[in-house]
Amino acid sequence: MDMIDKVNIGIEIAGVKLNSPLILSEGPLSGNAELIKRAAEHKLGAIVTKSIRNEPAASPSRYMIRVKKGLINADWTDMGFDRWMEELDTIDIDIPLIANVATNHVKPEKAAEYAAILQHHGASIVTFSDYEPENLVDAVRMAREKVDVPIMVKLPPFCKNVGKLCRELEDAGVNCIAAMDAVGPAMDIDIETGRPVLGNRDGYGYLSSSPIFPLTLAYITEICRNVTVPVVGVGGVTDYQDVIKLIMAGASGVGIVGGAILHGLGLFDRIHNDLIKWMIERGISDLSEIRGLAQKQEDSEVYGWIPGVDLMTCTGCGLCATSCFKQAISIVDKKAVIDHEICVGCGVCLTTCPCKSITI
Repeated sequence: MDMIDKVNIGIEIAGVKLNSPLILSEGPLSGNAELIKRAAEHKLGAIVTKSIRNEPAASPSRYMIRVKKGLINADWTDMGFDRWMEELDTIDIDIPLIANVATNHVKPEKAAEYAAILQHHGASIVTFSDYEPENLVDAVRMAREKVDVPIMVKLPPFCKNVGKLCRELEDAGVNCIAAMDAVGPAMDIDIETGRPVLGNRDGYGYLSSSPIFPLTLAYITEICRNVTVPVVGVGGVTDYQDVIKLIMAGASGVGIVGGAILHGLGLFDRIHNDLIKWMIERGISDLSEIRGLAQKQEDSEVYGWIPGVDLMTCTGCGLCATSCFKQAISIVDKKAVIDHEICVGCGVCLTTCPCKSITI
């Protein structure tokens, strides 16, 4: 029996079935028909088109740059709505295609009109993305009267009163909420020239990939507390552990784009296989068994925690001692020793040890 037959990692969004929670989010990797077909060869549950604008647009070179472990993106390139209609009609893939309307470039009523058209050009789901949340509510409400397929939105980061916003979106008829978009503005500077590395006028872009994952995780946790529709966690995902954490926070699906740009589309295959292996090792047959697990924990605070050391796995590397601001850890005979009279239980050593030798 193949590993995939032992577990169920499929999800459903308003009747649309995905055989995996992994979704290629909108971005450069889904900017035309050929790119979408290439991505569909990997282990994905669905693909979101790059944001579809009303008119063609170009981005000044350099518009995507790697910064340490992150990606700063200022890519607004698009072929425009009319050309997208031609491209979409050439796509024949075995997984759902989600058509993304760049709501920030048209009024909500026009976005709703585009969504109504896109449902007849291969879109299993239509989605709206905008950094102005009120536009999303209006677009969903107007589209609901015209669109028969499920409607999704992607929220910008750090929306105030996100619970209230989510309830307004549900009242308007949304079927799924994704979050979050890249964080910004962000920039980098070339220290040899003193010039911004990005090629646009101000050198600003938006940060994605692993540096923003903890922000995404907290945001998704808050959103899932306030909605009844499925949620897709997007932002900073680079491995199977990130996927598991978002599902434990309550997400149904997980979107990835920055990580796939930096590490290749094979990242989806690795995460897919690692996720299944993790589930089998723990006797988990369905993702529903862990979905929302973090939401079910007791809402209480812990005081007085003091770490221990597993001497069998400790290698004496010293990273815990280096990171201890209280200098409560020393290395004795190639093993970490914690002085409990000095230790204050901050938790840095627990999350620094590469061997997981610091115990709770």
